[in-house]
Amino acid sequence: MAYINHRLGRTYYTKKGRKGKTPVIWLHGGPGGTHKPDSNVFSLADGRVVYCYTQLGGGRSSITDRKQQNIRTFVDELSLLVGAWGLDEFHLMGGSWGTTLALEYYLRKKGRGIRSLVFQSPMFSSRDWKADGRNLIKGLPKNTRHIIDSCHDIGATDSMVYQQAMEVFYLKHVLRNKKKLEEMFSGKNPNGKLIYEYMWGPSEFEPTGTLKNYTRIADLGKIKVPTIIICGEYDEATPGTGVKYANKIPGCSFSEVKGASHAIWVEKPARIRKVINGFLDSIE
Repeated sequence: MAYINHRLGRTYYTKKGRKGKTPVIWLHGGPGGTHKPDSNVFSLADGRVVYCYTQLGGGRSSITDRKQQNIRTFVDELSLLVGAWGLDEFHLMGGSWGTTLALEYYLRKKGRGIRSLVFQSPMFSSRDWKADGRNLIKGLPKNTRHIIDSCHDIGATDSMVYQQAMEVFYLKHVLRNKKKLEEMFSGKNPNGKLIYEYMWGPSEFEPTGTLKNYTRIADLGKIKVPTIIICGEYDEATPGTGVKYANKIPGCSFSEVKGASHAIWVEKPARIRKVINGFLDSIE
């Protein structure tokens, strides 16, 4: 665990493993999250170095102001870290919002230094994400659906009843373990929450922030490195949408992790590790 100071602020990161195979950089979800929930990613550090960091504004990294809370800042931050770590080549991986950032980095840097891409539970279109969320909400109890819709209509997404309704959704499609879900949201990260609400919105299934019209679907065909998309069986980033994206990326593989929802590294770490290691073995 260490920090890197750069022109945008200070980034907290963790590095594990020894030099050997091509290193891995993992990008956590959010925006505004931390890399703490993704600690199982370090199981990939077998004969290679794995880097995880908390993006600016979240956790132990520098607090950001509104003008920094945008995709460009996070792409620039990653570029500065790659330089500080002295990496000429690496596998770039991310989960949820981390896939958005990984895709943006690849496209804006024209793939420089990236040997492969791993997209776990991708968010490449806020419209698709919202549509999937609304479809999944239809599978919730009637009273829960009513609370969610009513709170959205009257702007009461900060109410206790809405938070309780969100938990029903989260336990089904985000992390299917109540204790671990509570642990995930129990950490102190007030500025990260503000970033999430500003860039995304009040909940996973209601993008109202600066990313509400985000899409990069038309650019997926520009990816020219080995790529895999991974989704959980019950994922809010639904397998159907994951397959749709995979079909737009030349030579892209797709894998569905049975029994998992969105937080695959928390729920099924051994299974996703096997999938990713198999993918890496096929290209190294």
